[in-house]
Amino acid sequence: MEFQIHFPQGPLKPYIGSLTYFNGYDPSHIIEKLLPDAKVNIIIELDEYDRYTFHPFTLEKRQKCTRAWVSGMHQKMIAFSAMRNSSLFVIQFKAGGSFPFLHIPLNQINNLVVDAEQVLGNSIFELREKLMEAKNSSQRFFTVEQWLHKRARHCPLPESVVQFAIDQIQLNPSQGNLQEIVAKTGYSQKQFIHIFKKHVGLTPKFYQRIIRFNKALLDINQNHFLDWSQISHDCGYYDQAHFINEFKKFSGFNPSTYLKEKGELLHYVPVFEEALVQL
Repeated sequence: MEFQIHFPQGPLKPYIGSLTYFNGYDPSHIIEKLLPDAKVNIIIELDEYDRYTFHPFTLEKRQKCTRAWVSGMHQKMIAFSAMRNSSLFVIQFKAGGSFPFLHIPLNQINNLVVDAEQVLGNSIFELREKLMEAKNSSQRFFTVEQWLHKRARHCPLPESVVQFAIDQIQLNPSQGNLQEIVAKTGYSQKQFIHIFKKHVGLTPKFYQRIIRFNKALLDINQNHFLDWSQISHDCGYYDQAHFINEFKKFSGFNPSTYLKEKGELLHYVPVFEEALVQL
């Protein structure tokens, strides 16, 4: 399997989390449950396979995804096809980073996976053709960066306010931090929420909840000896019961079950073929 990841520098760095290309991915599972990660992604298939989203619990097919699609901010777990011998290119945006490239209010695609053509027009298919013709990963990354530069439309004042809020929430996702952040922006609460939803997709409060959840994911994956009360406190939850309740809302699992079921990557839970037979 070929797996390459690239982190753009320069003007794209504040907006793009990563560019990832893989070819020959051959998982033993057939579906991947994806937990909320506060990211927006453009996914481009390079293998001509049809993929599907699934109901995260019944695993019933929901939506066919072909050629290229945009995955918005998700508030709960989603499930997606894991294809054998697959090839994909993924553009992952940082929180607040996708608005200058998608050119739509991000709250319009919350909890959705939409055909990329609806958002990006034919240019996404032109990009896909170039990626399929590229001779190596370096050429693919260069091609995508050039495409992103051409699409960029900046609006410095709202972007700077949103980025300030994102940085502050990520630094301290505890319960009482939002009012102080809003006050420092100079906007009214209503204005600030409107700007934040437009650029990030979620309300500031819900984004904060997902950041707390992701901090908890990281903590329980890094600690060999788990103290749930300590993790609850460190991640900004009221108490252990609040932590477990929030964890189940976002992942569908309690923390202990998640640790048993999770895959190699933090946000991925594999579903094997035998699980479908049991349904």
